[in-house]
Amino acid sequence: MGNRGNIKVGEVYLYTHWEGSDLKEILKQALIRGKERWDDEAYLTRIIFCEMIKNNVMESTGYGISTYICDNEHPILEVDCNKQEIRIQSEDKNISFKEFINN
Repeated sequence: MGNRGNIKVGEVYLYTHWEGSDLKEILKQALIRGKERWDDEAYLTRIIFCEMIKNNVMESTGYGISTYICDNEHPILEVDCNKQEIRIQSEDKNISFKEFINN
């Protein structure tokens, strides 16, 4: 059992075992906090992952970083720093970072 989900940034997948249904809100909070790094993929990826693990930093399970999709139960959220857009894999549209954080 779990609540598995992934956020893809570039070629990296950020995985959660327990918060898949919360990833949209987690990503929204990370984008708000990391607004000055929207165009910096390395820094923004770290900010997103820190937002994901902020209450579980010292745990050895529950989160991961990979170059492939880990176990998944929810639409993957794709972050494009060059275009400053989010693509939700189950939908056929891209959403700007600004629009994403305002919804």
